[in-house]
Amino acid sequence: MTTGSGPDPELLGLVEDYFSKTFTPDVVAEVERSGLPPRLWAETEELGLPLIGVDESLGGAGGSLLDLVAVAEGAGRHATPLPLVETALAAWLLASAGVVVATGPLAVVPDTSGLWLAGNRLTGCARHVPWARSAGRVVAALGDQVVSIDPTRLDITPGTDLAGMPRDTVTANNIDVDVHRSDVDADALLLRGALLRSAQIAGAINAALELTNRYVRQRVQFGKPIGAFQAVQAHVVELAEVSALTDLCVQRAAIAAIRGRASLEIVATKSVANRNAGLATRAAHQAHGAIGMTQEYSLQLITRRLHTWRGDFGDETTLNLRLGAAVPHTGCIAAAVTSVGSTTGV
Repeated sequence: MTTGSGPDPELLGLVEDYFSKTFTPDVVAEVERSGLPPRLWAETEELGLPLIGVDESLGGAGGSLLDLVAVAEGAGRHATPLPLVETALAAWLLASAGVVVATGPLAVVPDTSGLWLAGNRLTGCARHVPWARSAGRVVAALGDQVVSIDPTRLDITPGTDLAGMPRDTVTANNIDVDVHRSDVDADALLLRGALLRSAQIAGAINAALELTNRYVRQRVQFGKPIGAFQAVQAHVVELAEVSALTDLCVQRAAIAAIRGRASLEIVATKSVANRNAGLATRAAHQAHGAIGMTQEYSLQLITRRLHTWRGDFGDETTLNLRLGAAVPHTGCIAAAVTSVGSTTGV
């Protein structure tokens, strides 16, 4: 794997080959019904995909942030129903504290505002925690501390997001937890999570574009493919535009994140990705008509995830308010936005 100017080409080929062959629409639908499949997780873990970006000395698979972004993008493109991003984030937190990462799926708490520590005892409630019920450990960032929690000590109320994936409520009643010092805080976790979710959104939009292009070429109406009609072409063009824009923003933000915190680039990218997720969903379903709304057709697997992910690690309003509040302090917003080497924070 590379730490240079782009992800490892061999990794890109592996991700596309494995995800495309393994996570067919039928498999994704079955996971939505039945939960995390141990066999598929074990296969994915054996390839090292969940722990890319974590040093091998700490139990990871090595590789760069760009490699990890490529995995997230591939997971989004194929609606991969596994906690890949969640495990990667939790493992990154643990590794930042020098903790060797064990095998198995991990969960990370996106919002710890309802949790508090007293020594090594944790109390409180966190909502919308992806995959908590399936995790070997639940990990959270509280101040300058990383907390690793045995999920059997938690009260977990199962929930489900729009994509059919677990979103649980976890409650800690003064339980013992493992506490480690770290230089990674909750905002750093939010930024990394926003970058990886943006990559998943970029992949899913790309998948919606490919599916729509194929459909409008094959579907014939009035003696010719519906893609020949100008009204349908407008939807396809919009899809192509938002796909290219989202992908470009993700790549730029990832490169900036290699150099530093990249809060401006990542916050702006997630805001753009959130907006584009809505535009892409509308355009794809407009081009497909009624068939796009059926369970039998795979477009809904993609668009349900787009709607779910656009609210993770910052919705549009929250992110735009953060950007707006920083504008008066940037000096020159145009330079900050257009310079790849910008160190402007938000």
